[in-house]
Amino acid sequence: PVIAAVVLLTQVVIAWVNYGDQIRLTGERAQMMADMTARALARPDWPASFGPQLQALTLDPAFRFAVLRDASGAVIGRLGEEPRGRSFERIQVSSEIEAGNRDGSGPQPAGSLTLVLSAEALRANAEKQVVMVLGASLALILAFALALRLAVARHVLAPLARLLAAMGRVERKEWVTVDLAGHRRPSREIADVSAAFNRMVEGLRSGDEARHLLAELERAHARLAEANGLVMESLHYARRIQRAVLPGPGSLRESGLEVAVLWEPLHVVGGDYFWIEEIDGLRIVVVADCTGHGVPGAFLTLIVATALDRILHDRGLRRPDAILAALDGTVRARLRQDREESDLSDEGLDCGICVLDRAAGTLDFAGAGLALTVLSADGVARIKGRRHGLGYRPTGREEPFSTVSLPLGDGATYYLMTDGVSDQMGGTPRRLLGYRAVAEILARHRGLPLDGQMAALEAALAAHRGAEPRRDDMTLVAFRPEAG
Repeated sequence: PVIAAVVLLTQVVIAWVNYGDQIRLTGERAQMMADMTARALARPDWPASFGPQLQALTLDPAFRFAVLRDASGAVIGRLGEEPRGRSFERIQVSSEIEAGNRDGSGPQPAGSLTLVLSAEALRANAEKQVVMVLGASLALILAFALALRLAVARHVLAPLARLLAAMGRVERKEWVTVDLAGHRRPSREIADVSAAFNRMVEGLRSGDEARHLLAELERAHARLAEANGLVMESLHYARRIQRAVLPGPGSLRESGLEVAVLWEPLHVVGGDYFWIEEIDGLRIVVVADCTGHGVPGAFLTLIVATALDRILHDRGLRRPDAILAALDGTVRARLRQDREESDLSDEGLDCGICVLDRAAGTLDFAGAGLALTVLSADGVARIKGRRHGLGYRPTGREEPFSTVSLPLGDGATYYLMTDGVSDQMGGTPRRLLGYRAVAEILARHRGLPLDGQMAALEAALAAHRGAEPRRDDMTLVAFRPEAG
C-alpha cells in the first residue's frame, strides 16, 4: 500500500505538472495569436477591415471568443460566444493594437484585442491521465495484494500450519519433523523456528529412545541375570555331579601310595578327568584331557567315566595299552566316529594310564597324547606315549598303542598332567611356561609332601600368570609308593 500510494502520488504530480505545462503553452500560444492578430490589424483603417483577421483566429480548435475595442474601450467587433462558467476552463489574453496616423506620425494605441481559448480539452486530458493513474494504481495494489496473499499463504501460513500440526503430534510423542524444502518452503524466520523445532524433536526423540533403550536394557539385563542365575545354578549342580564322578584323593592311600591331585576346571565344570582305583591288587591311575572345556568337555568326561568303568569292571582289562585301545573304540562308537559320514564329530581326548603292581615292583604306562613325568634321584624323566589321542576323525596314520614298563624306584614320584598345567601364559617377556619349567618347579620342591608340592606349584603358576587369565582346564595327579 505504501508503494502504491507513492506511485499514485507521483503520477498525480506528474499529471498536474503536465497539465500546468499544457496550460502555460496554450496561454503562450493564445498570446502569440493575439499579438500576431494585433500587428495584422495595425493600420489606420483597421476599424473598417478587421473581419479577415478575426476569422483567422477561428482556425484554432480551442478558439471560443474574440472582441475588438477602440482606444476608448468601445466594442467595435466580436466573434464567437462570450464564455460563461468557471474561469479555469478558459484562457484569456489581451493585446494592444497600435496604428499609425494618417499624418505619418508613429504608432499610437488605437485599441485592444481580447482572445479567449478553451482549456476544457486540457482539463479533460488531465482528468483522463488522473483516472488512468488511479486505475493503474488500483490494479497495482490489487496485484500486490494478491501476490502478497499468495506468498503469505505459501511461505507463512502453510509452513505455520505444518509446524502447528507437527507440534500437536509431538505432544502425542510422535517424533515428526517439519519439512523445510518443497514448493512451500517457509520464510527465513519461520525456517529458523522450524529448524530449531526439528533440533528439539531430534533431541526429544534421542532422549526418549535412550530412555526406552535403557528400560529395555534393564529388562533384558534382568532376564539375562535370571537366565544366568539358572545357568549358573545348573552348572554348579553339574559341578557337584562331576566331582561326585571323580574319585577322591584318598582312594589309594590305604594301598601304600601317597597321592595328591590338582584339578582346576577353567570354568565351573571342565573337560579334564582322572581315575584312581585299586583292582585285583593293582593300582590304576588315569588322567584324561577331553576336547574343549566347560560344558562340552564335561559331557565327554562322563562318556570317559562310563567307558572306563565298563572296561575295568565288565571287561576286566588291566594292561594300559589294552585299556587305551578299548577306550578309543568306545569313544569312537559313542561319538559315531566309526561311520563313514561326512559330518563326523572331531572330538576326542588325550589320556595317560599307569598300572602299578607293588608285588612285582613295576609300573606299566601307556599314553595317547599325554606323557608320564618321573622325578627321582637321577633327575627328571619324561616318558611319552603315542602322539595321537583317542577318538577324533581317523586319519589312517595313528600309531599302535604300546606299554612302557618301569621299575618302582624308592623315593621316585610320578606325575600325570594335562597340557593346561604347562600352557600358562605370563612372565616378562610374555611367554608360555612350558613343560620344562613345570618340571623344574616340581624338582625344587621334591622334599615336600605331595600336597605341599601341589600348593607350591599352584603358587608358582599364579605368579607366572600375573594378570593373565588361565586358558585351559588344569589337572595333575602325583603319586609315589610309600616307604616301608
